[in-house]
Amino acid sequence: MGIALVTGPANAGKAQVVMDAVRRHLAQRHEPLLVVPTAADVEYYLRELAGGEAAIGVRVTVFAGLVEELVRRAQIREPVLGALARERLIGAAAGVSGPGVLRAVGELFAELQLGRVSPQRLAGAVGAAFEDERAALGLDLTGAYAEYHRRLQRLGRMDEEQRAMRALDTLRERPSLWGSTPVLFYGFDDLTPLQLDAIETLGRVVEAPVTVSLAYEAGRTAFAGRAGTFETLAPLAAEHVRLPAREDHYAPGSRRALAHIERSLFDADAGRVEAGAAVELLQGGGERAELELIAGRVAGLLDGGCPAEEIAVILRHPGRSAALVAEIFTAAGIPFAMPVKRPFGDTSAGRALIALLRCVPGPDGPAPGGPADLLVWLRAPGRLERPGLADSLELDVRRLGLRSVEQARARWEERRFPLETIDRLADAQGRGPAALAEQAARELRRLFTAPRRGEARVLDAAEMDEARALAGGRSALSELRELARLAPDAAPATAAELAATLAGVEVNSGELPGPGLVAVLDPLQLRARRVRALFLAGLQEGVFPSRARPQPLLGERERGRLAEASGLLLSQRQDLLAAERYLLYAIVSRPEERLFLSWHETDDDAGPVSRSLFVDDVCDLFEERLAEDRERRALGALDGARVAAGAAASADSPLCDERILGRLRDRVWSGTSFEKWVSCPVSWFVERLLAPERFEPEPEPLVRGGLAHLALKETLEGLRREYGSARLTPANVGRARELMHAALDAAEAGPDGRISANAERAAAIGRSLRADLERYLEHAASLEGSLVPAELELGFGFDRPGEEDHGEPSELPAFDLGGGVKMRGRIDRVDVGAGGEAVVIDYKAKSATAGEKWIAQRSLQVGLYMQAVEQLLGLRVVGGLYQPLGGRDLRARGVLLEDHDAAGDCVRTDRIEPEALDELLAEVLETAREAAGEASRGALQARPETCGWGGSGCRYPTICRCER
Repeated sequence: MGIALVTGPANAGKAQVVMDAVRRHLAQRHEPLLVVPTAADVEYYLRELAGGEAAIGVRVTVFAGLVEELVRRAQIREPVLGALARERLIGAAAGVSGPGVLRAVGELFAELQLGRVSPQRLAGAVGAAFEDERAALGLDLTGAYAEYHRRLQRLGRMDEEQRAMRALDTLRERPSLWGSTPVLFYGFDDLTPLQLDAIETLGRVVEAPVTVSLAYEAGRTAFAGRAGTFETLAPLAAEHVRLPAREDHYAPGSRRALAHIERSLFDADAGRVEAGAAVELLQGGGERAELELIAGRVAGLLDGGCPAEEIAVILRHPGRSAALVAEIFTAAGIPFAMPVKRPFGDTSAGRALIALLRCVPGPDGPAPGGPADLLVWLRAPGRLERPGLADSLELDVRRLGLRSVEQARARWEERRFPLETIDRLADAQGRGPAALAEQAARELRRLFTAPRRGEARVLDAAEMDEARALAGGRSALSELRELARLAPDAAPATAAELAATLAGVEVNSGELPGPGLVAVLDPLQLRARRVRALFLAGLQEGVFPSRARPQPLLGERERGRLAEASGLLLSQRQDLLAAERYLLYAIVSRPEERLFLSWHETDDDAGPVSRSLFVDDVCDLFEERLAEDRERRALGALDGARVAAGAAASADSPLCDERILGRLRDRVWSGTSFEKWVSCPVSWFVERLLAPERFEPEPEPLVRGGLAHLALKETLEGLRREYGSARLTPANVGRARELMHAALDAAEAGPDGRISANAERAAAIGRSLRADLERYLEHAASLEGSLVPAELELGFGFDRPGEEDHGEPSELPAFDLGGGVKMRGRIDRVDVGAGGEAVVIDYKAKSATAGEKWIAQRSLQVGLYMQAVEQLLGLRVVGGLYQPLGGRDLRARGVLLEDHDAAGDCVRTDRIEPEALDELLAEVLETAREAAGEASRGALQARPETCGWGGSGCRYPTICRCER
């Protein structure tokens, strides 16, 4: 009877000693309780015991399960306050809010209770140490602590710490309640004050057989962080078994290297050995590159026959990288388990419920949410039979500039059905916090069942997270409903407050490690078992080892003053570096065959990050070849196979579907479509062939340009009606301004005249447009020339309205470029002279392109329009100009025959000889034909260097996958 302490290094075989003790207790017809650190360890040791035919009669649990057993045997009947309800009660007692503050106050209250510090003792100690408590601590700590205890008493509840302490106190008074059940602790690197109290109570007071396994060797730097725990346990132990180091755990080919790490880590006098294949270093340019390196090595191990359950990947904070790990491992075909805590709002049902609650109007005001919250709820799986209805609402929200839930809801209900769910929650809110929590629980259940309605099937693995979210959400709402019944002032009183509370709830996510799954864990989740291969990732300075963080409440200085003034001893911060060193030792001693250490060079913003010095501590144990041979992966690098495939695809990635190729061969092109293909065929494919509908309003520059074109057309047509000519002169420019403003007034009042969804921006852009057009009209009226605007918005090749533009159908046929290639378009203006010569004018917002740069800058439209006018109207085209409507320089740019007086302000270098003009137009025509020919063959070549505007790179990297 009593406590048996088993110590030794990580490879001493402590697990075997503990398992032998379990079997010995079973042989004595006892029913031992094996306590391990995590739920994954529970599953693992149940399988281990079953394999040794020793599972019947033994119970394996985590420490929380032991506490429940202590409570049951101590016959504690008082109900316990849940963690969420406790946090709300603390907030009400302390008069504070915010998850960070509440968490800090809750941790301090738990520490005080485990230290058996009563409110009276705390008040006396604080009063002795600080004259003005609130000024010194920033919080009425003693008042909040006393009020918290008073509220618990009034509610007839205990919190988790009080219940555990009550159970231990009861067993001290009545040891017979426990009996002689053996308890064995295995896999714990360190023990909390409550765990130490439970060990002492069971082993010294109750005198039950207690076995505690602790990794510890006196005098070694790696174990300095655990010396305090050992010194606490050693005097309590009736028996102390010291186990020597063993090397038979390691595979023969890796034994020397891995045993050297275990025996010599942090030993300044350790010699160097060859790492061989046992230890490797991986260096990624960024986090993705690092994880892709790891995924490649894991896939290689699996292909080589290593069981998935014998591989572990250790991340300091797996939850932060969960999405990236899942993406990379899934793409690599790696089956994995990654148990993490996940915000309730990150799940489908949780996110929808929180958004729904934010759509409920407050008691005295509008809903705190926005249209985005309403859309999140409407898009919840199964919520709408036709999910596309939510897309149409989003289009309205974006295009009409709707800002509030009320506006978006009104728009929905004008065209669809009433959203009575919001009204039900508003009604429940009016009936009090308990009714609100109950109604929210009903809505959560509906959200979970909606996509599975009428199916009666077993959930697959991908749906288990939603089931966990349902369980966690219902548990939280049940706690809040009970709290509202007992202490209404502490419960969320409004839907918005309930939404904020649920946003702070965390639920379990991911499968537990098991057969056939690679385990992705944090360092503390791999303490009680070994693996064949282990990857320790994210070895960055400040992450591992982590940086010290001061106590948010009662820091070291304040704790020292309390101890000095009153004798109240609260726990002091442990030596963080010593603790981190032990954690590294514990991790690197787990693999039996392969150890991989990895890090990355840049953060998410491409800023440099430093490698952990722990990598150097390991490298110091091996020959320099280990560091020199580390595998590197650059930021954004691709696997060799993907690079080769990408290069081949970039060279010529043909579309193969004959239906699509047929459409491309029969296509009637536009000028901008030719330009888009020449810039990047893949971008053309996305925008012109796939043509996804936009969720956003039309871009403001596009709407502005459309209004400018319309206004100029109406202005010039008005001048023609009134004066017989559309030419601008100093005599009619005043009337032209009036016509322009009238056209803009009429257009802006129509459904398509809204420049921006933001009313303030729309007004500002409208004023800017009017000023630019006034300036252009003045400029055009000052020019001298022989040509007169004859054709305005001249369309050709449009058999019916709505084909690639919103104009009227045209009488003119398509322009035939030859070789079966045809083009349609709408020319802004064609100015014609008395002799039948013509100049094509294309309006631009600000910039204009000189003719000598048309090919280089892929500006083909005016050159093609010039040839279309010659073919379709029989005119002799002497020039083509891009006319800017804004900016500092309003001179038109393009090409014009040298001896023609069409435009008095034409830039001198834009005037060219007839032969040069013919050559330029022929080159424009050939470029367009080549583009059509490439399209007819389905040759989708990626051209990232010219895809984005101004050479800014690929516009659609997730579709194109071009890495240049």
